[in-house]
Amino acid sequence: MARSPAHATLLLVVAVVAAAAATCWPTAAGENEAVAEICKKTAYPDLCIATAGKQASKYGAAVDPLAVLNMQVDAFAMRTEAARKHLTGVVKTATPKAAKALDLCDSLYLDVEDNLGAARRAIGFKDAVTIRAMMGMAAQDMQGCDEQFRKVGEQNPMDHFDQSLLKMSEICRSLSNMI
Repeated sequence: MARSPAHATLLLVVAVVAAAAATCWPTAAGENEAVAEICKKTAYPDLCIATAGKQASKYGAAVDPLAVLNMQVDAFAMRTEAARKHLTGVVKTATPKAAKALDLCDSLYLDVEDNLGAARRAIGFKDAVTIRAMMGMAAQDMQGCDEQFRKVGEQNPMDHFDQSLLKMSEICRSLSNMI
């Protein structure tokens, strides 16, 4: 089927606009040097760049430690929600002991979400002490989930989430020291 000249022109215009937009707005941390420079000063720079960088386009051109902290908290919240979704699938095939531990882990993930809300409010006031306290409590929640599985003597199916969330809490602590 032959395309009309108008159709070809429209495709060309769309391609040019898309190319122009791609050069104006960073879409990944690798494309956002400011995010990468700030993340290099954290405990886990690669994870910070990978997670905060995905949020960079929401924050416009002004990228400073406070903006990267906001990006990281957003990423932390998304990772926590992903953990909760994963948990609902895992619990269906878990042993009774593991299911009980997973139920506690779900409660702890809800606590993490509450802590992230408090951290967001503290970011608005540039209250680094409260941010660090909320991240410390989030880390304790992840460790509490792991501890439940040690108590019942089973492998924690949430371990990969817990480990990444622990690292993200440490990144947030590092970033809070920069504001």
